[in-house]
Amino acid sequence: MSVATTIRPFRPGDAGALAALFHAAVRQGALGDYRPEQVVAWSPSPPDPAAFAARAIDGRLVLVAVDARDRPLAYGDLEPSGHIDHLYCRPDMIGRGVASAIYDRLEAAARGRGLVRLFVEASEAARRLFAAKGFVALERRDFMLRGVTIHNYRMEKSLADDDGATKGGVLRGDG
Repeated sequence: MSVATTIRPFRPGDAGALAALFHAAVRQGALGDYRPEQVVAWSPSPPDPAAFAARAIDGRLVLVAVDARDRPLAYGDLEPSGHIDHLYCRPDMIGRGVASAIYDRLEAAARGRGLVRLFVEASEAARRLFAAKGFVALERRDFMLRGVTIHNYRMEKSLADDDGATKGGVLRGDG
């Protein structure tokens, strides 16, 4: 079931709430796909809000989905290269269409900027969302994070057809 939200650009006052949202999304939301020690390695403590504020002014687009009282429910970012680094939602918003709505706005912004490819390193849950949005998993990446083995998926989506025109679709190839 989708939730009524407003999607707006990041505001400096969002930094603390987004840091807490990220931590909760990893620590609670990822437990269905990762072991407890993996989520602790991924987010050992809430990140410094100043780091979130700095990310928001480094050239990337950061969009925030908020409720009627302007409380963040989810957020996502798009780097100038087409990389989506963060797409997180509050644990109680998982499966309710909020992250999907943020993604749709990020893709529209990418198209508006003339980008021809989006790419991510997606967690298990994010992999399912990105696959539903037309991304192709190129490889599973297993790596160590703070001494714990964890994995994600390198995925991408082409926004251009064979003539280079921007449009929807899945990047197909032999890998």
